[in-house]
Amino acid sequence: MQFPLPTIAAQFDVIGVLATVVVSFLAITLVSSYYRFQHIVQVAEDTQPEEMGAAPEEVLRVQLARYLARCARQGSSFSVALVRCGHPQVPVRMDAPFMAAIRHAARRDDTACVLDDRTAVLLAESEPEDAVNILERIAGALRGALPELLPGQVRVGIASYPGHGLSGRDLLAVAHQGLDMTSGGKSVAMPAIVDVDAEEPAQDEVLPAETESEDQEEMGFDDDGDQAATSWRERRRSSMLDPLTGVLKPSAISPFMQRLMSDLRRQKKPAALFCIGVNNMDYITRFHGQDAADSLLKGISRILQESLRAEDLIGRHEKYAFLVLASASLDEAAVIGKRISTHVQQAGIDCGGKVLKTTITLGVATYPEHGRNLHHLYTAGQRVLDHSRSNDIRAYAVYDPEIHAKVPSKPMKSIKSIQA
Repeated sequence: MQFPLPTIAAQFDVIGVLATVVVSFLAITLVSSYYRFQHIVQVAEDTQPEEMGAAPEEVLRVQLARYLARCARQGSSFSVALVRCGHPQVPVRMDAPFMAAIRHAARRDDTACVLDDRTAVLLAESEPEDAVNILERIAGALRGALPELLPGQVRVGIASYPGHGLSGRDLLAVAHQGLDMTSGGKSVAMPAIVDVDAEEPAQDEVLPAETESEDQEEMGFDDDGDQAATSWRERRRSSMLDPLTGVLKPSAISPFMQRLMSDLRRQKKPAALFCIGVNNMDYITRFHGQDAADSLLKGISRILQESLRAEDLIGRHEKYAFLVLASASLDEAAVIGKRISTHVQQAGIDCGGKVLKTTITLGVATYPEHGRNLHHLYTAGQRVLDHSRSNDIRAYAVYDPEIHAKVPSKPMKSIKSIQA
């Protein structure tokens, strides 16, 4: 007796059922992970990690991920502070007076969690120049709320995003380094923000303190508990710099320029933002190829770096454009703009055996004449650049409201108005 073979339609039904089961399983897994993330966020503010079925490192990773995502999207800065308690009878727990005092002294939107039974972590949106003052105030409030704490028994190490790194483990490594810098007379310390092109520091200057975290690899430590200084520098460099041009990546422009802009305003110094478009790139790509266009862009970046001061910030913007923020008055900006234009125009750049030339168009806006913050300057400078491009003007031009205010603004999403 022979049984009929399953029809093709029946086979497809079986496959469809299996595919549905697989998709449903993946969807349930993703939903479960999302709700676990939300559960940790909601409960972590008041509950000891072990009591909610999570390790302290897991809670800290979730909180760091929130700050990294939000501040990267907003182009803002935040600080990671490790608050170490040196009194053996004062526990560091979410339900203990030590953590309650930190939460009371911190701002409503700041986040406090625990790293271990001696160390609390405070995450707070703040500029690096404000972080030390904020934490000194919180350390003082801690000593006032807990009289049993003796001088020197509260120590704080601070790291700042993005200056000290763009990942959670880099920031924690620097915050541990800050803890090592504290002493009896200095209870709060933040390592200096070193330019990535500066000479590598000595090995003993970059090794952070050991951590009791069981998840050492995730937190950025090797098997001996020491941070690999060279790899940290390389990760920081590759995360900030555009691999082709060697200047700031588009994603890193806003936080670094926001910080420089804040510093210049605080010091009552002028600022100039140059929006620089490289001309003829579509033609060069079409007739000489993408490799030649890349070589030309790389050569122009080198000219910009050689023509500007070390403290001026240069970033790659769009596909064939750059942004430069410099401390310069309106008159000084004119000198800089003309110098850059002349150097590019005169340069013959080797592009794979072909010597190519091109020009640049510059739109410039200055503080305080054309705006109070980076967003204002970018909007004005970009209007100048767009007006010059649409009218085939290949030169340096300063924002003039009578000419350029009519040009539709094209604000850079990552550059927002942080200061009025």
